[in-house]
Amino acid sequence: MPTTVDVEKAVKEVGGEQRIELELRRFTDDVRYLQSMRQELLREYMENWIAIYEGSVVAYAKTTEELLNQLLQKGIAGSEAVIDFMAKERKAMLL
Repeated sequence: MPTTVDVEKAVKEVGGEQRIELELRRFTDDVRYLQSMRQELLREYMENWIAIYEGSVVAYAKTTEELLNQLLQKGIAGSEAVIDFMAKERKAMLL
């Protein structure tokens, strides 16, 4: 059975169009930061998971569980941070 969504209601529930646009812009900027700083981040955080939020590394850990706990302690939802594993060889992963 198809589900209908009240788009206006959903947008209001997450803070409105402006909030959505700001969050998307911040996330995009964080992805760009990761891409531009990748070599430096590799040297510093090799074989660790890192979380980037608002243009800086806010957490790093050996496991995703540890990383997500650190983010939770800082009041950052895992879905709001850009998370990546720092390894020389890139692997496709779904979180």
